[in-house]
Amino acid sequence: MDARRFERVLHSRLEDIGTLADALDTWGESLDVPMATLGSVNLMLDELITNVILHGYGPQGQGSIEVCIDCLDQALDVTLRDQAPPFDPLSVPEPDTTLDIDAREIGGLGVHFVRRMADVVDYHHDGQSNVLHLRKNFPPTGGTA
Repeated sequence: MDARRFERVLHSRLEDIGTLADALDTWGESLDVPMATLGSVNLMLDELITNVILHGYGPQGQGSIEVCIDCLDQALDVTLRDQAPPFDPLSVPEPDTTLDIDAREIGGLGVHFVRRMADVVDYHHDGQSNVLHLRKNFPPTGGTA
């Protein structure tokens, strides 16, 4: 197994997200990935995986979510794959964050945060799976992200 690659398969259980975050932090620290970058990636994964579990698979749904992360020279390249019904999170309209909190539509902020935090976000459906690709750049070792 390549030490610069992180792979996990989660089942549709919210409690698995914390275990994933801990394992990702341990892996990233061993490669000198800045903690701020790991925190950003963990936050994005938490939002996206929660959406797949709650909305893609639904309350009674059973499914898996594959997480694959490659550590490049100055970026984490993240791929999420699930077999929930096809859904492009990038098709969700940007929320109007200028509105008062009581006037806003419920939902959509998680995807909004992902769009803002990631340096690259891309989605496609390969005929069987939703595939979401993210990239989070970070400065050379010794900097902050």
